[in-house]
Amino acid sequence: MKIDMHVHTINSRCSMNSIDKLEKICKKTDITPFIADHDQLTKVKFGVAGEEISTSRGEFIGLFLTEQVNTKDIFEALDIVKEQGGLVYLPHPFDVRRRRTLAKFDILDDKEFIKRVDAVEVYNSRCVDNTPNLQAKEYAKKYDLLAGVGSDSHFSWELGNAYMEVEDFDLENPKQFLKVLTKANNSVNTVFNCTRSRPLNMLFFSKLSKKIHKSGYLEYFDNTRSIF
Repeated sequence: MKIDMHVHTINSRCSMNSIDKLEKICKKTDITPFIADHDQLTKVKFGVAGEEISTSRGEFIGLFLTEQVNTKDIFEALDIVKEQGGLVYLPHPFDVRRRRTLAKFDILDDKEFIKRVDAVEVYNSRCVDNTPNLQAKEYAKKYDLLAGVGSDSHFSWELGNAYMEVEDFDLENPKQFLKVLTKANNSVNTVFNCTRSRPLNMLFFSKLSKKIHKSGYLEYFDNTRSIF
């Protein structure tokens, strides 16, 4: 199966991915999305439930969550994810163009932090240049952490810009996923697709999305902002 480990829905104010349309595209492309809305747990039947959690020391993604994480203390947030049986995934950890990227907060080499990390996003399609991705790859290698990839899709045309192929797994079973991800990381035959989003498109449509969300206009035509 193809997995895209970093996907946003309309529940993130910078995204216009309606859940209905996202489901249709995922079925058409055979991609399983890992949902990671900003500070919002969104559960869908066709993907893995997660949350991109903002803390006072940067942001990370909690995967396979059952409850939303509501704390700004990074170690408390990490522990809450673990208490749920969830996984800790580091998105774009070296992309310093982003306000809450972990590299800005002097924590990536903290031993207690590393203990809690399960996987690192070594390719993010929304990095303007590839340097942060290469740094993330070296970081994962340095600390012997599993590698994942994500499109960081905010819009329908970005879905699947980054994906990897793994064996089928239960979408509610993080331990099983870790096993198939480990196997994929260790195989020379694993298929990766890594396509960069167009920077001008990212900037223009992200700003437009935030304005539309702020206006409240979405409430008039969208009926897919479902949180379970």
